[in-house]
Amino acid sequence: MKILYLGTGAAEGVPAVFCNCDTCREARRRGEKEFHSRSQVLIDGELSVDFPPDAYYHSLRFGADLSAVRYLLVTHSHMDHFYAHDFILRGYKYSSPLPTPLHIFGNEEVKRVFDECTRREMRPDVLENIRFSVVRPFEPFSFGDYTAVALKAQHSRTECALLYLVEKCGKCYLHLTDTGRIPRESLDYLGAYLRERGRRADLVSFDCTFLFFGAGEVSRHMGLPDCAAMRGEFLRRGVAGENTRWVITHFSHNGAPLSENLRRAEEEYSVEAARDGFSVCLLYTSPSPRDRG
Repeated sequence: MKILYLGTGAAEGVPAVFCNCDTCREARRRGEKEFHSRSQVLIDGELSVDFPPDAYYHSLRFGADLSAVRYLLVTHSHMDHFYAHDFILRGYKYSSPLPTPLHIFGNEEVKRVFDECTRREMRPDVLENIRFSVVRPFEPFSFGDYTAVALKAQHSRTECALLYLVEKCGKCYLHLTDTGRIPRESLDYLGAYLRERGRRADLVSFDCTFLFFGAGEVSRHMGLPDCAAMRGEFLRRGVAGENTRWVITHFSHNGAPLSENLRRAEEEYSVEAARDGFSVCLLYTSPSPRDRG
């Protein structure tokens, strides 16, 4: 399983679109190595977690073939995670014919936003090549070689934002963005679900919007103290183990995520700080059904 972090920033990006704070000015001065575009993860080139306005930029910068994306897991409807207008361009005169449909999974509000953004401009033949499935927390579902389960996040007051555990060929990726500290209901379910399957998370990807600043119990995002608390909880519950990799992402300019601060975070908290283009490869423990023929 190859997990490619195409974008590692919060809604405003780093440097933020309209900001001239010290962090944003310094990021602009240093150039692209300090940029954090809006959050998107690509798994094995075919599964995207979220689809931000920066997806087109990601395809250019990292050579990601968005036409090859067959599955899309959407965490919630906020614009920086789900920019539905781009799907109008999946056909007609805007693109060459696409060989496979796009399967989108999200909550009911994501479906409403998708319908609203596409009903005026999307041609019926383009819409026919998109399949949308509404998913609900704690109900596992399968697609292709993957099994996923959505968990409740602590994030939005207007919708049930989702987190995802994604499993393929014996490897488990836990995507925890956007969220504050994980709700107990989700922790209880996750622990029981993984125990039943005899699995542990191989990679945990944490919302670390505030970097060194702790957000506390009721915030809708996390900082390193919150991530550390969640790591301890995961280890105690058997969700993760000694071989689990811990990645922080989704940085805001308010946390000053310049390179020297990310290196300090890695040293002090024993995590890996994602930069745009950062990737992790998890070796599969069993072949996929397609590989078995």
